[in-house]
Amino acid sequence: MNNDEKYDLLAEGKTGLASGMGVYPRKKDFKFEAPHIEKALSSRKDFSLISFNKVEVDSEFSIMSFAVEIEYKETRFNVDLYVCETKNINLNDYGFANSIDEESLQIATEQAYFLETSLYFELDPLSSFHLQLKIMDAIVPDASLAVDFMSYRLLSAKWLSMTAKSSIPPSPDYLYTLHGVYDDSGENGNRRYWFHTHGLHRCGSVELEMLNFNQGAEQMNTLINMTVKKFLSHPAKEKERFTIGYDGMGINLCWLRWEEALKDLPENILGGASDRDEVDNVHAEPSGILFAVEDGNMISPEIYASTLAENPIYYITNEETERMSALAKERFPLFEKVFKKKYKKPEKKSFLKNMFGSKKEEEPGWTFLTKLGLTVDNPEAGSEKEHLWYEVQSIENGKIEGKLLNQPYWISGLNEGDIKSYPFELLTDWIIYSPNDSFTTDSIYMLEN
Repeated sequence: MNNDEKYDLLAEGKTGLASGMGVYPRKKDFKFEAPHIEKALSSRKDFSLISFNKVEVDSEFSIMSFAVEIEYKETRFNVDLYVCETKNINLNDYGFANSIDEESLQIATEQAYFLETSLYFELDPLSSFHLQLKIMDAIVPDASLAVDFMSYRLLSAKWLSMTAKSSIPPSPDYLYTLHGVYDDSGENGNRRYWFHTHGLHRCGSVELEMLNFNQGAEQMNTLINMTVKKFLSHPAKEKERFTIGYDGMGINLCWLRWEEALKDLPENILGGASDRDEVDNVHAEPSGILFAVEDGNMISPEIYASTLAENPIYYITNEETERMSALAKERFPLFEKVFKKKYKKPEKKSFLKNMFGSKKEEEPGWTFLTKLGLTVDNPEAGSEKEHLWYEVQSIENGKIEGKLLNQPYWISGLNEGDIKSYPFELLTDWIIYSPNDSFTTDSIYMLEN
């Protein structure tokens, strides 16, 4: 299948690429045997095993192979399972999707075999991905490591277990990775960047890229990540303008397939033809180069760099807002547990103590933030909710008291710095900052004993 055919397939929301992931056991004597695997899949309550068959091995990398049919959310999935030798995988070739302890990494390197799973995303990408995690967790409930071959990343076994047991899918950030490449060969030594994703093909989307820009790398990173989240549920067609956010005016983008985009870009740039001409080069697969759209012209998205640094509004789909809110509420007891253990109220000092008290450097403390969805003044004008971050002051009687950290766009009478109390039901997200790290709904497992 050539790229034109692949672009046509993706335009229909389809993909010819299965999702491949692997899981490593923790115990050295773990046996990947057919009766064990079939029983493990039959025992799960959140999906149903329809059929299980051992098939002839047709790969030099696997020693056993199984064809499985599973029903999940009233949809049938054909899943291929392979028991593979770990010697064929170099874990050093993969990045980290989340925090993995050294002991688990070491245990994974000592295993002789791992289980590879392969399936096509028959439901929306997050639900399908979630099922794949559930399948791996069912077969290897005591894992040391998981590998996502599509995003080239390693996943924590603790995260895998926590996520697989939840009824709510993980963040879409786990579906892909964003690679950033740069060089300093631009005019006057200016650094030029190339950002590109890996992992979106299995989701029925082109990969996304930004090429040949030198300003606002941090802002461009956020912009492409927010665009990915839109594409996972509402992908835009080629050359179709879409609005990803608001910075006083609409932030408008579109994409061109890389084969077309490179015709109007300088030769020998990062991400140019020379970076895509090798056999089996993953960067030669269907991919969309993002452009800003201003006055009908397509130009570099870096024109938005300065305004994106000033508290812009990014549009998030209703589906993603609902998922984030559900997960935030499900794991809020863990947030509250850490809050009650680590939060310290700011010490109130008298005037005299401020003047004559000893001055010693305060140790950095813990900060607890919650995002709340508040009704805007005019819901008919667009979004009904504006999602605002609050620094938590107290959690009592089903209410969260917090200090507003950003100025609202569409809620009058509410200002940055206001301290208000809100019911738990308005919660849409949260994050914890320790002196050395941060913890979200997807990484809170790191604080559990």
